[in-house]
Amino acid sequence: MLICLNFVSCTTIDNIKTKIGGKNEYFEYLNTNKSDKISIQSIRDPGFKFIVTDDKAIKDMYELLSSAKVTDKKSELNPDYVFEINVGDEVKKFYYVVGAVEGNFYDETTNFTVSKRLDEGIIQNLSIIRKPRDFEYVYYNSILKVLEMKKSELNNNTHKVGINIQGDVDCLKYVFSTDLEEFLKNAKKITPDVSLVNNNSNEFDVVITIKNRGYDSTTYKTNITVDNKTDKIKDEFYVMATNEFKEWAIDIYEESDVPKAIKAEW
Repeated sequence: MLICLNFVSCTTIDNIKTKIGGKNEYFEYLNTNKSDKISIQSIRDPGFKFIVTDDKAIKDMYELLSSAKVTDKKSELNPDYVFEINVGDEVKKFYYVVGAVEGNFYDETTNFTVSKRLDEGIIQNLSIIRKPRDFEYVYYNSILKVLEMKKSELNNNTHKVGINIQGDVDCLKYVFSTDLEEFLKNAKKITPDVSLVNNNSNEFDVVITIKNRGYDSTTYKTNITVDNKTDKIKDEFYVMATNEFKEWAIDIYEESDVPKAIKAEW
């Protein structure tokens, strides 16, 4: 999916410059006619990319990045996006962590701290493509509720637990490293030996797999499979979340207990 990305106004960016004290000169090439395209590719969802070709949008990007502060520290979180900036025949590549405070925009040689205004531009465009309302709340709390339901089993014999969202293709574009970090902190309160699967599911005793089955602004459906390879137990859960009066109700059913009306909607 390709979409056009718009950024904040120059007035707002001027305010940012004032707060952080001047600008860097690393991105002066964006202020020339040599830069005609910026691609912003989601790392988790290869099919999701922003393309910036509008002269004004590129100018806004220049103003935003030239306001970034150079830092020795690079974010330890996995990047969410790859930026590729075309400068004539050259392509300059940067990595970006949404929401990280320091060192959230970097290449192989230099780290920058970019204003959260860049986050807002990306989030705003995600909203255009039907991002579920309160996505972070519904997505991560659904998984946490299943962990609570299986807590005694997961903590028995110190199982190593892996949470696999890699195949949840409909939702990966909305998943950011800062949210995953917070989610894992909460998950470890339930079962301490838990981490994300990263093409290494064979290394875990229990693999919890998430697969979305549809969503809109008021309804969210997903399947969560708990595959306990050590004890040879496999459970399937049906998650049905509905938003009424601006609050989400998350109902979770084991496969044998799913109401017929709910099952019919899958």
